[in-house]
Formats: sequence, C-alpha cells, structure tokens
Amino acid sequence: MAGDWIKMRHDLGSDPAAIRIRRATGLDADAVVGKLHRLWSWADTHTADGFAAGLDAEWVDEFAGVVGFAAAMLDAGWLQATDAGVLFVNFERHNGQPAKTRALAKTRMLRFRCADSVTEAQPEKRREEKREEEIPAAPVPTSKPKPVRSPAKPAVSWSSESGWQGITDADRSEWVAAFPGAVLDQELAKATAWLRANPTRAGRRNWRSFLVRWLARCQDKGGTVREPGRRPDGDDAARRAQLDRKAREFAGMRPAPYRRPAEAVALAEALKLKEEDL
Repeated sequence: MAGDWIKMRHDLGSDPAAIRIRRATGLDADAVVGKLHRLWSWADTHTADGFAAGLDAEWVDEFAGVVGFAAAMLDAGWLQATDAGVLFVNFERHNGQPAKTRALAKTRMLRFRCADSVTEAQPEKRREEKREEEIPAAPVPTSKPKPVRSPAKPAVSWSSESGWQGITDADRSEWVAAFPGAVLDQELAKATAWLRANPTRAGRRNWRSFLVRWLARCQDKGGTVREPGRRPDGDDAARRAQLDRKAREFAGMRPAPYRRPAEAVALAEALKLKEEDL
C-alpha cells in the first residue's frame, strides 16, 4: 500500500480530457471526477508504478461501472492497454510513495520560505497548505499515439447541377459484381431523375449508402431490364437456346394435306390393325 491519499487537481472536472471522457460516456462532470479518483486510488493502493499486470480495458469498465470508460480514458491519453496489462499514464509523477515524499518536501520548503518563522505562520496559510497536500492532482496526459486506420474511401456526392461525383472505378467494379442485374449507368440516371423530382428528399445524406440501397432494390426487383411479373434467372440463356431449337424443328415440317370427311374416315379404317396382326 503506497499511502492513504493521492494527488489530484482541483480543476480536473474542467480539463479538456475529462470533458472528452464525459461526452464519450454520457456521465456528468462530478461522476467522471469520482470514477477517475476511484481508479487512481485503486492504482495507488495496488500498484507501485501504475501498471496493473493481467488486467485489461474490460476490467476498467467493470471497476468504474460504466461501459466505454476505458476507451474514453485511452482516447484522452490517461490509460494504455497492452496484452500484459493496463498502465495508468504518468502515474509515478504524482502518486506512489516517492512522488508523495517529493510533494511534501516541496510544500515544506515553500512554507519555510514564505513565512518569517514556523511559529509566526498564519493559521489561514497553514490551512491552505494542508489543503494543497490533500487535494489530489490528475496525471498529466501525454500525447496519445494515433491509431492505425484503414484509408477511407473517397466521398461520393450528388448535386442537381453536377450529378454524381466521387464514384471510382473500384466502386463500379464492386457494385457490378454485387448487383449483376442492375445496369449501373441507367440506375445512376434513374436515381438522379428521382432526386430532382423529389428535392425535399435530396438533403444531406450518405450518398454511397443511398446508391447501395438503390442498387439492392433494383436487384431484388429483377434488375434494370426485366419482363413484368418475373425476375431474371440463370437459365434464361439455356431456355432461349431450347426455344430456338424447337423453332428450327417446326420450321422444317409441312402441314398435312386437307382431306374431306369421307376420305378421313376411309383413311382411319385403312389404318386399323387386323386382329391377326396383333
């Protein structure tokens, strides 16, 4: 156990990093300060240098009682999480027994320099110095490392004057493969006509998502070129080939010659098999 107090700033609640934590978690300023104090007090009690081996960000959320609190501290630069454990950043500057010893020594030197003597020091000043010793200070956040992110796709935009902008060849290849029934250029033109006819629906939006939904609906309804009441399928080519073969077969046939009723009856009689032929 390192001690029974920790150093924390009196303006911690208005620190920009604390404000980011408050906005990320939805807590008020007093709750954020209280939970930070609780976490730093635990680290002061159970660690020597602010590194808690074997723990992770999920444990920080569990201890603070708020999901996402660890992620907010990571974003503020007040916490680091590794496979080995979690580190309370710059902990040794303000907490732990050596830091407390330095803080107390500094306070004593200031008190001796500012007062004519120890016995003549004003009671109010003594109370202020005592409060300075007891009021904890937050660790000074360091510059956080920038996370490695995948490059974002170029933004797709639309305007009534310029039409579609920002659609790349990669976008076209992806959409043609995902929606084979949709003729891309025709669907883009149809989407433009619809947006111009419905200007109130053409406000600020995620245009890439809008186009993907548009093409998906087109595909689900049977594609751009389709017959009413049916959807295109993979057997269209085989069926057309079969119909072509049948048409060629029937084209080579000639109709039977016309026969009068009496001739038809005589032909039917002539075609009957005799019993001995059975």
